[in-house]
Amino acid sequence: MASEKNKRRGTEEKGKAASAEIRQGSAATGRRSLWLSSVGIVVLAVLLGIWGTWSTGSASRRRPKQTEATVWAAGLLQENVTCAPQAGGDGSGALGLCGTTRRANNCARFVLDGAVPAEHVEELRLMLSWLIAEAWGGGAGPPSVVDLHSETISYKEQFVNLTELMNFKSLKFTQKQVEAYTRVRETLRVRLAQLFGLDAEQLQHDMTFFSHINGSKTAQTVHDEYWHSHIDTEQYGTFAYTSLLYLNTQDEDFHGGEFVFEAPEPRAVEPRGGRVVAFSSDAENPHK
Repeated sequence: MASEKNKRRGTEEKGKAASAEIRQGSAATGRRSLWLSSVGIVVLAVLLGIWGTWSTGSASRRRPKQTEATVWAAGLLQENVTCAPQAGGDGSGALGLCGTTRRANNCARFVLDGAVPAEHVEELRLMLSWLIAEAWGGGAGPPSVVDLHSETISYKEQFVNLTELMNFKSLKFTQKQVEAYTRVRETLRVRLAQLFGLDAEQLQHDMTFFSHINGSKTAQTVHDEYWHSHIDTEQYGTFAYTSLLYLNTQDEDFHGGEFVFEAPEPRAVEPRGGRVVAFSSDAENPHK
């Protein structure tokens, strides 16, 4: 099993091993905020389709790679999944407006390309690489995390204050970096709302962070073992929906590293710069 894990997680960049992504979760009224305030979610439309089948926007294909799971091809793909019977995390996902999607059994997962302008993706990729380099390579293990709202960045076996690091090294964000981050974050919120039939004005960010994975490093702690299966409501507590944006591309910038939905049947997503993966955050969508 260890060898298969290493195949799956081998994110070796040509020259320097790394893959990069930005991930955010959304939450609703009555839920404690982590890095940003949380307000209500209202379902405006019902997702259509046959439960447990694929949309026909683009064909899926079988290809032996880092995983034997079916690999999703490019385009807009949707799979409706049966919602988990009980809300995970702090349990508030089953209450009030937050539980509307669950009560209607409208849980789902999506993959789409081209939702974010390529120039913004590239700006964020360069910004993340710059920050990791300025933090002397980031974390001791493969993953390094940057959270601009909590002002933290991985450094060796701990998180350090990003603002203090930037002041110490006389660093400042550029206007292009700020604009790209702000626009991408808002674009992800709006697109997530469209995909799930939500009111974008009532869908708020719960947490947003960057993840930079260097497959040439060895895991130092259990927290470095990013390849394990997990559920976001258990991992983060308060997510209702998760969106993930890749900032670089498999087999061009690194090797391996597919995102795998594990149930009801394994489905793998190839990382590509600008590709968005969005899904309901509870036990209906375990992934690694």
